[in-house]
Amino acid sequence: MNPSHDSPTWPPGDCRQIRLWLNARSDGECTPAQEGWLAEHLQGCAPCAFEWAELERIRLVFQHARLREPADFEREALSKALGPKLLETAGWSLFVAGALILAIFAGMEMFDDDGPLLQHLALAALLGGLLMIFLRVLIERLRVQKHDPYRDVQR
Repeated sequence: MNPSHDSPTWPPGDCRQIRLWLNARSDGECTPAQEGWLAEHLQGCAPCAFEWAELERIRLVFQHARLREPADFEREALSKALGPKLLETAGWSLFVAGALILAIFAGMEMFDDDGPLLQHLALAALLGGLLMIFLRVLIERLRVQKHDPYRDVQR
């Protein structure tokens, strides 16, 4: 890795490094001297001035955004509309069971049939993909359960 492109150095040597400093400036992390140097550069560099205008526009949008957490009655209405947790769990369980049964039958057909090689490769890819997705979901569930900082939060 080239450190000049991964972390900002002062003074910046090119516009790519200046754009890193513009992020720091937007976050209020620059000294007054750095602010002055960057403001002077922005007066003479249209691409950096455009980048600065975009950063400021995004910062202002987030600063004035009115994001609120749903009220308890809204959360309860959503929970009722989407169904209880039991239905969700049962639905996913049936879906996974059906996919696994289909994968088993497809695997049995692959070994019983003398079909073309491409068909066997496609079936193997399908089975391998299903297995990888299943393992990925399982690993993520276990990781989140183990390290979930919100698991004890009561609403």
